[in-house]
Amino acid sequence: MSSSSNRRHPAPRHLRVQSHLFQEVSRTFRDELSDPRLEGVALTSFELSPDGRLVRMGYTVTPEAAASGLRPVQEALDRACGYLRSQLAEHLDLKRVPRLRFIFIGVSEQAPEAEEGES
Repeated sequence: MSSSSNRRHPAPRHLRVQSHLFQEVSRTFRDELSDPRLEGVALTSFELSPDGRLVRMGYTVTPEAAASGLRPVQEALDRACGYLRSQLAEHLDLKRVPRLRFIFIGVSEQAPEAEEGES
């Protein structure tokens, strides 16, 4: 199998690790982070790099949170990275815990709670 086909179709293990990482980060983000600057923030995308060293997480904010400015939100997310990584290390059996990078996607139409109720 050529290496170019691996880039297009991640291995089942890579997808499994990505799924476990997403579930754990989402749970921790929802249940354990209490920074008020993160109210109105929803994780919307999650991608583990092919080498497993970096996770890119897209997020959206509510119009209310956007009106307050994005800098406080990004600072709160950056500050939460260490805690999130420590939780990943504690709850998942990984040789190396990836770095986390949060990427602003846009302003959402609805509050994150309303989106969860629709699923």
